[in-house]
Amino acid sequence: MTTKVRTTGKATAAGGTGRASGTRRAGAAGDTGRAGRVVARGQDPGGPPTLTLDRACEELSLGYPDFELALVLGEIATVGGGTGRLRVPAQEIARVREAEGGARALLARIQLVNTTDGAELLGISRDRLLRLTRAGCVRPVRWYVNRYRALVWLYLASELRDFAAASPALLSGRLPAAVRESADDGEDQRPRGWRSRRVAQLVRDAPGPWEEAAVWAALLGPEMTLSAVPDPYERARLQRIHPALPPGRPGPLADAALIGRLTTADHPDEIALGLVALADALGRARDRDPVPRHQSLSQPELRPPGAVRAELPAVSEAPAVPDAPPAPVAGAVVPVRAPLPAPAPWPVEDRPRRSLRRLLRGRRQVTDG
Repeated sequence: MTTKVRTTGKATAAGGTGRASGTRRAGAAGDTGRAGRVVARGQDPGGPPTLTLDRACEELSLGYPDFELALVLGEIATVGGGTGRLRVPAQEIARVREAEGGARALLARIQLVNTTDGAELLGISRDRLLRLTRAGCVRPVRWYVNRYRALVWLYLASELRDFAAASPALLSGRLPAAVRESADDGEDQRPRGWRSRRVAQLVRDAPGPWEEAAVWAALLGPEMTLSAVPDPYERARLQRIHPALPPGRPGPLADAALIGRLTTADHPDEIALGLVALADALGRARDRDPVPRHQSLSQPELRPPGAVRAELPAVSEAPAVPDAPPAPVAGAVVPVRAPLPAPAPWPVEDRPRRSLRRLLRGRRQVTDG
């Protein structure tokens, strides 16, 4: 039954109960109606009204990349729909509209800048901000490969302002020794910082322990997961949920090697944390919903070689092949094949009259002409 609800009433702010996700796009919007009215389909009849992601994006008059980023950053809460797809509660739309500044203030909070624009925003040189971000002072939100095949990191402008307000001493003067040593050693903590942020977002939005464990397994990579999760059925379930850590929007020029390197843990502390978190999530997942074992996928029973050999069907022996042809019978006539006639010589009058040199000279003349 289709239900229509007005979203103009006053709504309370979502206190972190919704789940956000910026990696899954909703399908075709099933909502119809005028602005300010929502037709919610596929939702719990007794629950609060919800909207599809596409419809919520239209209600807020946002571009989908901005709306998707707001979901990833937790600025807009979502809930699971009846068909398994994420939906946005109608009270979230009302909350964003009634907040100070409305959707325009939301866009200001999720504004992204690269290193050059960020340095201009803080009033420092690009090289200084690059050293600070490499040292892990500010974590990036996204990354992509531009048309020059250069890796570009994006940061929240609001976080850069907060960093400048909290650490004004790092914006001028001599950098601390730890930052200088990190830059001299070539250490770059930006990939690790992005992974930590991405994993935190996915774990926050995981509906259950299996989904949470799949996030940590994707962070560790297939080789590390193979040793951490020896059960092939559990590994298959984790693989179906998250084959790899979702990279976000890397762009069409990002190759598989770069994506794999940036989405897989490579620091010892990062790997240790991932193993501990994976073990914890797997323990809770096994207690709540153990993986079923199908008979068709079970391992074959191991039997001694003698038992296997005894069950093989007997093979009939083939007749022995004689080493030499049988001796001819006395009085028998042995047929003798007539020799083939020798090939007739090429008649002199049929031989080609043009020599190879004349043939090549003629062909060369045609080509030059």
